[in-house]
Amino acid sequence: MKSFQNKVAVITGAGSGLGRALAIQLNQAGAHLALCDLNMTGLEETRTLLINTSLKSTLHRVDVASREQMQKFADEVITQHGQVDLLINNAGISLTPKFFDDITEKQFEKVININLWGVYHGVRAFLPHLRQRPEAAIVNMSSLAGLVGLPTYAPYVMSKFAVRGLSETLQSELSNTHIAVTVVFPGGVKTNIIKNAPDLKEDEKESAHSNFTKNAMIPADDAARRIIKAVQRKQKRLIMGPDARLVFAIRNLFPNKFPAILYAVFGKMTFK
Repeated sequence: MKSFQNKVAVITGAGSGLGRALAIQLNQAGAHLALCDLNMTGLEETRTLLINTSLKSTLHRVDVASREQMQKFADEVITQHGQVDLLINNAGISLTPKFFDDITEKQFEKVININLWGVYHGVRAFLPHLRQRPEAAIVNMSSLAGLVGLPTYAPYVMSKFAVRGLSETLQSELSNTHIAVTVVFPGGVKTNIIKNAPDLKEDEKESAHSNFTKNAMIPADDAARRIIKAVQRKQKRLIMGPDARLVFAIRNLFPNKFPAILYAVFGKMTFK
């Protein structure tokens, strides 16, 4: 997809962070936008940052973990925009670092429902409409945690590995179609993912966010630019950030020693 002029881009989790950065840059590139999030205040703030006001942007309050809400979202997008050319499954959450035994089943399910089932519902709801376009693309956000098993992030890792598997299957099944599928593996991106962690108490949020952003190496604007370029190149895989590339390389060089190395070096860090 070389040009985004007059294309319609759907972005989940567009109320802040990477989703907001993608919305701003795709608007600058000429795309109409259908943006969803649970946080309508955040979506309204995103829309105020869109420079090209001649392009259509619609805001939708959606829980991506709900099949019914995602299907309704797709129906609304078609009604209001008439088409969908690009789907970016960006919405995601993470818990704060804790060992598997300390994560409740309810917390585990919440992460899986948003990070994995949210991507599934997005593909399921929008793929029929993408098939109607002469050129279309899907972007699924995995993570460094979809390449290696980061300690203390079991539900996040599980969800992101599954997103990787689904994306690679779609790449194969859609290889003879006009739909390109890109799966993105970012290292640490400077977003509010930890600040918004559902297991954080209110008075813990600022400290957790500060600690996370000190370790995150990629500004959201930079990450968005790289993702958009990957879409233009129909790139299958984007491993993004020096931390992601380094950790993945160490894993391949030292497969047996890697788990202990990973825990010693990165056990207390958070990755987007």
